[in-house]
Amino acid sequence: MIKSILLAADASEHAVGAKNQAFALAAAYGAKIVAVNVLDVRLLEMPPYLDYAYPFETIPVAQFPVELLESFRVKAERVLEEVRLAAIDEGIAVETRLEEGIPGEVLAELGDAADIIVIGKRGEHARWGKDMLGSITEGVVRRATSPVFITETEASPLRSFVILYDGSHTSNQALKLAADMAAHVGASLQVLTAGGRSEEVDRVQDEARRYLEPFTIPSRFFGLKGGPVQAVQEHLASEPADLVVMGKKGYSILQRLILGSTAEHLMRVLPLPVLLVP
Repeated sequence: MIKSILLAADASEHAVGAKNQAFALAAAYGAKIVAVNVLDVRLLEMPPYLDYAYPFETIPVAQFPVELLESFRVKAERVLEEVRLAAIDEGIAVETRLEEGIPGEVLAELGDAADIIVIGKRGEHARWGKDMLGSITEGVVRRATSPVFITETEASPLRSFVILYDGSHTSNQALKLAADMAAHVGASLQVLTAGGRSEEVDRVQDEARRYLEPFTIPSRFFGLKGGPVQAVQEHLASEPADLVVMGKKGYSILQRLILGSTAEHLMRVLPLPVLLVP
């Protein structure tokens, strides 16, 4: 059950998709959104908007960082106010918070008190290739103890989920959340199990089938051959979906920053939203 959604809010295109997905989830669950913008204190050490052609001798060095931070604060307040007003228009309960610190760490920490974190695949300062994660998003994914919903720029209706299921603890947690979300938004499920002997795949999928029976969710089950990353990509080419749900493997108290290799690869290369569940 989702009752609290932490939304990472900034001025990026992906943040628009994150906002719309968060609104859709909040409407389906009757949940509250906490929209957070984090002023990155590291920008004071290396301001990204500094014009290095500008004559430095004319800039009061002691004052420049303070003025820069204030301009970021004004922008962040505007972003949060836009989210607040949009949520009110949609009849969604909302709270806004402006924080300071290292964004990935702050968002992950605040997300511990939420049921789910919704964040764009890349932030407003990410200018590299489309198959890369922004550094803030990656920091949140690695640190968060709550599920993380990574969005694209467009927020398509969630009609079909793909769940990667191998019977492990994290995949069972992912299956439970996927089933609950599918029931709330009216989506169907595709349960994928990759690799292994056919009898083992059948056993694992029977576990998932038994769990899903009480939900009466339209579900299909697929055993995939080969490595999970390539197999999932090939499957999605013929059986499209709106969201991929998978466990964030490798999580433990001592290994909090470790991701499973499948999650690591898929969250980078898939051109659709991904929900990672610890």
